[in-house]
Amino acid sequence: MKISFLINNIYGIGGTNRTVINLAEALAVRHEVEIVSVFRRATATKFEISPRIAVRALVDLRSGSADVKAAGGDEPSAVVPRQEEFYAQYSKFTDARIIQELSRTTADVVVGTRPSLNLFVAQYTRDSALRIAQEHMTHLAIPPAVRAEMARVYPRLDAVTTVTEADARSFLENTPVPGIPVTGIPNSVPRPVVEPADGSHKVIVSAGRMHHVKRYDLLIRAFGMLADEFPDWQLRIYGDGGEAAKLRALATELGLAGRALLMGGFSPIESEWAKGSIAAVTSSAESFGMTLVEAMRCGLPVVSTDCPVGPREILRHGEDGLLVRTEDAEAVAQGLRLLMADDRLRRDMGLAALRNSARYDPEAVAARYVELFEDAIRRRSASDRGYRPPATTTAAAVAAQPTVPPVSIAAATVDVAADDACWLRFSAIGPLDGKHRWQFVLKHSPSDGNRLPDMPLRTTRKPLGNGGTRYTAALTPSALEDLGDGRWRVTMTSAKSVNVHMKAGIRDTRKLIGARAAVLAAAGPAPVGWNLPYAQPNGKLMLRTVLRQDHVESTAVDVDEHGITLTGVLCGASRIEPGALLVVSRRGPYPANFTVPVQVLADNAFRAEVPVRKVVDHRLDRWEDWDWWLQPSPDNWRKIRVCHLLEDFPDVKGAFVYPGVRVVGDETSDFVCVHPAKPVQVRPYCSASGAMAMNVVDR
Repeated sequence: MKISFLINNIYGIGGTNRTVINLAEALAVRHEVEIVSVFRRATATKFEISPRIAVRALVDLRSGSADVKAAGGDEPSAVVPRQEEFYAQYSKFTDARIIQELSRTTADVVVGTRPSLNLFVAQYTRDSALRIAQEHMTHLAIPPAVRAEMARVYPRLDAVTTVTEADARSFLENTPVPGIPVTGIPNSVPRPVVEPADGSHKVIVSAGRMHHVKRYDLLIRAFGMLADEFPDWQLRIYGDGGEAAKLRALATELGLAGRALLMGGFSPIESEWAKGSIAAVTSSAESFGMTLVEAMRCGLPVVSTDCPVGPREILRHGEDGLLVRTEDAEAVAQGLRLLMADDRLRRDMGLAALRNSARYDPEAVAARYVELFEDAIRRRSASDRGYRPPATTTAAAVAAQPTVPPVSIAAATVDVAADDACWLRFSAIGPLDGKHRWQFVLKHSPSDGNRLPDMPLRTTRKPLGNGGTRYTAALTPSALEDLGDGRWRVTMTSAKSVNVHMKAGIRDTRKLIGARAAVLAAAGPAPVGWNLPYAQPNGKLMLRTVLRQDHVESTAVDVDEHGITLTGVLCGASRIEPGALLVVSRRGPYPANFTVPVQVLADNAFRAEVPVRKVVDHRLDRWEDWDWWLQPSPDNWRKIRVCHLLEDFPDVKGAFVYPGVRVVGDETSDFVCVHPAKPVQVRPYCSASGAMAMNVVDR
């Protein structure tokens, strides 16, 4: 069969995009599959899509495209109801493009993926094709006016699918479509490439859009109730969206800065699930619950609110997770406490989650869709003598491999795993190597223009049964002597001197969590080394390397109404001596230094009260930045920059956001006006380079 998925925008990020791609790739093993995107606003898709699947767009909205100012683009759609969520995106022009596509399609099955598109599929798909509507939204979340239009045109469909059985029942009760079967088929989640979580890291993980329906505020409040009881646990929330600023402010208000971390978007996400020991979902509503299944497939037990309609069909309460009351932070805290306090229960539930989530494998879900298509073919054949049923397989599909290699090295992704602080292992699957002899090469990206020589990595090539080649390489700790302190592009170079900056795939850096603790606890004089793979905003793979004889790592920054307290560790060859000093230095054309003694702790650690009042009294401008340094010996003026670098993720600046302390100076400055009603704010921060500093602002 030829199967065509009609989707709003396959070039963006979202749960519908993920599940459509997963299903399309599973079906493509034995069928011809295409994804038709109504809109295209980006050059490339955010999610990787197998080259076996054809991807094309109907309306190109990229800058410079003729479609941007096409005739009819400013006239409203005649098909999409005004109450539909994406109504404003559609127009008379997009109507014409979609109708033209559906009337000319050569597909045997056309699958719409949201109400607006299903209305088109029902009304305008040519008669020789099956018409299937996927509903990814909770049915009663669809506006009544849209449901009324669905009831009017959906009788032309051959089948409707929802992502849960509960929503299928809701559909039949609230929008009955006589004669059209409505079937609950869950979304699919492939088996992760990474090894499952082992439950050893004291990290709670949550992921999804920063939207009020996800109720991350409940999760942060619940974690705040447990923070003192479990001081070594951390909460990480992954995702982008408009609620991030409010959530960060809430974490600050509850004193959770540095404990409850907003990690931003991350793709692929499975490596981050695998770093956790518990997954948390606190939504007030979920149409399905993709993140629940993703977490379970990585071996995490899930604490989830029992919201309509997905979680109760996914989780088996008390076996692979816990269902708790919605809109209740204390209930969430009770569920988390049960797992945080019991290592064995956590591991047992994690194993059950791994086992039970296999039912969401794309192959199993695709088989249910094939059954649905074949049932629709039988019903159409019985009612329409002129209908010609499609072949269920093709000669090419019978011989198809479960996976296909990318069409070029440029389309391949590189997976990288950290074995410890300095060992990295790279892996990529590319096309047939032939005479190219591709090799991993690290290329320096200097900040000062002084570029270091390339570092080729010994690369192993293994032919695969699908006609591709697996490339692997390892970076050893000894390589840091040449890499030094800097940033490197991960590239592949062919024997013909073609060089490609590779795309980032899985970055499994979970072992760096333990490596950080080991480096901070090390008492020996060995240099500090660190290798961290990360993805640029454009998706390209980079490497941040650290090699220092001495390194000062910030381990805590505590801010209250009285001031700022820094705790850190001096790693490497030097030792902290009695009389050591914390030095704060004004950045810019008028440097100044102020010092305070540090309290020397065990294991080369220290604590110091940052001299915020002295800095406020001696400002020269309304906004100043002051850098933090440690002077390990009172008899030697050599100072070492205080940093926060040794983490398993790159955006320390974004994750560790500290509140400011409001200070009224003791002295009247001749240069800066201090407003009595608005005291000066002093806020510590970690720069993009990993160096610690504070800004001093007269607001």
